[in-house]
Amino acid sequence: MPPTPISNAVLLEKLDNVIKKVDGLSSDMRCNANEFTNFAKEYTGSHTQVVESDKQAHARINELKKRMDDFDDAMKKLTESIQPLIVTNKILSWLAIAFGGSVIALIWAIVTHTVELVAP
Repeated sequence: MPPTPISNAVLLEKLDNVIKKVDGLSSDMRCNANEFTNFAKEYTGSHTQVVESDKQAHARINELKKRMDDFDDAMKKLTESIQPLIVTNKILSWLAIAFGGSVIALIWAIVTHTVELVAP
């Protein structure tokens, strides 16, 4: 089957349509290239800000770690200084219990007339 003949006007119209589409694509590609360039500039600027922010965050973390270490050292010193006070408190508590018990026993003895108080 032989190909159907196409007139020059139809070919010209089709070529014109193709040229218009190619022109549209080239303008789209230029627009995309401009947008990509803008994106690359913005990304570079924001990346610099992120790096600086990261450095500041790490500096703050290091400062907080140092403060925590200082706090731990202070707590250890405080714990060591409290230990003798705990022992002293236990001894004084036992003495107070013994003294309080003897006073209560004396009062009980006076109430039950086991002991009499005599003034000279």
